[in-house]
Amino acid sequence: MTTPAVTVSETASAVMAARAMDEHGVKRLIVTAGDGSLRGVVSRRDLLKVFARPDADIAREIRDDVLERSLWMETSGVVVEVHHGVVTLSGWMERRSEVEIAQRLAGRVEGVVSVADKLCWKHDDSKWGT
Repeated sequence: MTTPAVTVSETASAVMAARAMDEHGVKRLIVTAGDGSLRGVVSRRDLLKVFARPDADIAREIRDDVLERSLWMETSGVVVEVHHGVVTLSGWMERRSEVEIAQRLAGRVEGVVSVADKLCWKHDDSKWGT
């Protein structure tokens, strides 16, 4: 057993926990609350479940929850493909700012390793805010 115990906050992301495991060479982390009290234990296997999510489930969640329900904008021109957790968004959206929002939200879906952007936009609104 490693001493002192390697801990991670209960608010840490799966990526942060995985990095801590790798950095310290451990297979489990103690999960603590803000006051330092024990909340549980997370293992490598627990973290792998997050990243081993089926590609079809990830694609469905991005299409249904991110593009259809979360974004109140035209998304019919967007194609979602997922291969080993890597999401590719291709096609078009109305505005450049919408593309950036779609990328960020897709990247937050559980199981997404990275997002490849192949989206085009009809209007470049990046200079409107300056």
